[in-house]
Amino acid sequence: MQKRKTEKVDVLVIGAGPSGTIAASIIKKAGFKVKIVEKLRFPRFVIGESLLPRCMEALTEAGFLEALSAAGFQEKFGAKFVKNGKVCDYLFAEQFAKGWNWTWQVPRAEFDKILADTVEKMSVPVCYETTVTGIVFNGSDSVTTVEDADGNKTEISARFIVDGSGYGRVIPRLFNLDKPSNLVPRKALFTHVVDLKRSMDDDPNRITIIVHQPGIWIWVIPFSNGYTSVGFVGEPDFFKKYKGNNEEQLWALIADEPYLHERLKDMEMIFEPKVLESWSTTTDKFYGEGFVLTGNVTEFWILFFLPVLPWHLSRASWLLIWSFAN
Repeated sequence: MQKRKTEKVDVLVIGAGPSGTIAASIIKKAGFKVKIVEKLRFPRFVIGESLLPRCMEALTEAGFLEALSAAGFQEKFGAKFVKNGKVCDYLFAEQFAKGWNWTWQVPRAEFDKILADTVEKMSVPVCYETTVTGIVFNGSDSVTTVEDADGNKTEISARFIVDGSGYGRVIPRLFNLDKPSNLVPRKALFTHVVDLKRSMDDDPNRITIIVHQPGIWIWVIPFSNGYTSVGFVGEPDFFKKYKGNNEEQLWALIADEPYLHERLKDMEMIFEPKVLESWSTTTDKFYGEGFVLTGNVTEFWILFFLPVLPWHLSRASWLLIWSFAN
């Protein structure tokens, strides 16, 4: 029998999304040996395209700003809310505390690939198409078994694990930590469109949130490449009155929204509209001996508020990492 390959690191990071790459960069800067394993091959599509200024603090600390600035992403200076023709336009500069007053709107496939490529340049290995199949803890130490696309298995010994696996929810699923969320079920139908009629009057430098009707809202997120992300969010039953496939349903929804109809009618969709539905779960705990959860793995909440990058637990996660490090 062929002997299984083994590796040893200080910290194993599961997931090469923003929370995973940011954690890996900070840990590497602290002088520890860190490795990332990622189930998918990048670039890959994922939702969460409109950042908040607080994200810039994390990106700065991780050393990613230079690479991201060079990409020319759409700068974002605020958020506009529209309801029954009334507009509430909020600028981040109108803040009451010190901090960043702008951020970016990003196609996540490109954004996440830049983060992962940059962390690799920091000498953090990223192993794509590598799936975690098992974890055994011995106190805070662990042995994680991973399998690559060719079926080769490796055991990775680590002093600590950062689980940033997002929808994969590796540690919660392996250790039965999942529990139902108390959030109301929602469905989202969304795509990217070629936005040829966009002008400065349409405020490309902010996200627009439209209240379509009570309980139903729309996101409009312009990108610097001329595409715009558009998505409808609401109770699943709301979408049942729209017939046809996903594309036909989304065009019908756009036609029913005066704020969007003239701007987007006859525009090209970049990909077949995607659906996220009733995807919400949480966990018994966000950290434990030898591990911490960060990002979407803690609780997926995008469909219940605004489509922003969910790094709300990153700071708490870093504190735990620093406790381990020291």
